[in-house]
Amino acid sequence: MAQDRVPTSKIERASKFLKTGIKIGGNYVKHYLSSNKDKARLEEQNARDIFEGFSELRGSALKIAQILSMDTVNFSQAFTEIMQKAQYSVPPMSAPLAVQAFTRSMGVSPEKVFDKFDAMAHKAASMGQVHVAYKNGKKLAVKIQYPGVADSIQSDIRMVKSVAPKIVNASLQELNPFFEEIEARLLEEADYRKELQNSLAFKEKCSCLPGIIFPEYYPELSSDKVITMEWLEGLHLREFLSTNPSAELRHQVAKHIWDFYEFQIHELKAVNADPHPGNFLFRDDGTVGVLDFGCTKVLSPELYQNYFTLAEPDLFEDTERAELVLLKLEILRESDTPDKRKHLLGLFRELITLIATPYHQGRFYFNDDAFYEKLNRVGTEISKLREIRGSKDFLFINRTYYGLYSLFQQLDVELETACKYRDFLKK
Repeated sequence: MAQDRVPTSKIERASKFLKTGIKIGGNYVKHYLSSNKDKARLEEQNARDIFEGFSELRGSALKIAQILSMDTVNFSQAFTEIMQKAQYSVPPMSAPLAVQAFTRSMGVSPEKVFDKFDAMAHKAASMGQVHVAYKNGKKLAVKIQYPGVADSIQSDIRMVKSVAPKIVNASLQELNPFFEEIEARLLEEADYRKELQNSLAFKEKCSCLPGIIFPEYYPELSSDKVITMEWLEGLHLREFLSTNPSAELRHQVAKHIWDFYEFQIHELKAVNADPHPGNFLFRDDGTVGVLDFGCTKVLSPELYQNYFTLAEPDLFEDTERAELVLLKLEILRESDTPDKRKHLLGLFRELITLIATPYHQGRFYFNDDAFYEKLNRVGTEISKLREIRGSKDFLFINRTYYGLYSLFQQLDVELETACKYRDFLKK
């Protein structure tokens, strides 16, 4: 059902956050009073309440739900599955509200810009929704940002902080640097002029990659809250999988995506850090359409070098060197006691080795239940620390890899994963 208005005032949005926080608090009370301490059931109910509340708020609130949906280490499968609705099940804003938002940003109504404009949304997401339009015989996709998104990010972040410690196993002090990083990326993503700039840059730099298709963009038909691009045909992941594609076709599209991200990370040192399924269009010919470059993470030379040093197969054989790298990446701290440092070294050695497994093996089956069971087990142990270990830059880099692994798991593929860009990762 279409939403006739989006809460934009700080008071309205704070009230909705407060109601969501009260629901979560109530869930915990019921959980602790119950004789059946089922953590997965608690997380599932929290996810339902968060998704319901954040869907009405949209914008940065719903975007954070998307980020949570990719964290399969710290949250149960039930939690992440419900939060993934943020990629597929967002109710659109009504046609009059969409036309009003377009007109405010562009200074003219869509009917005066396009030969034909469908005011009913084709697809709704966290920050905006897509409409079909036609101009000069070309079918176009017009993305319109929800009202108040950019203005509410900072206040939304403050409100999310109030409920975050209840759903994440860490204190607010530990979470603050990560919220700062999320805020910076969301402010970027809310500026569609920046997204258009990113999109054009990635299209140019990645034009050498086979199998990756970018739409044509129209800067003259875009603004800070509207982006107009060519309409790309293709299916989103769930639609694609419902057609029962062959193993060969699934492998082909997955390999294109793997190579696309390898090129971004290792060649460009900049990555579209939002690889959720809604940003890809799977096509009958095995090519993949790529959308949405709002969330782009630039990797500094130091961050890149230290992060991928972790993937060196023999790094942890040299404890002193391993500790030095982990200190640089803020996984270890100078204040850690020797016993705690030893414990953390063991935990993160296991986690890092698991995440790097596809690189080390050179060929990896992404639907291996045993692999994800180990990953979840280690993640559970780390979450018991009630501390966030690692630089805030990890948030979007790890999100990228977790998102890719989740995507390939759903595609049920085995891929060639040797890295041609780093000598020690070549097979």
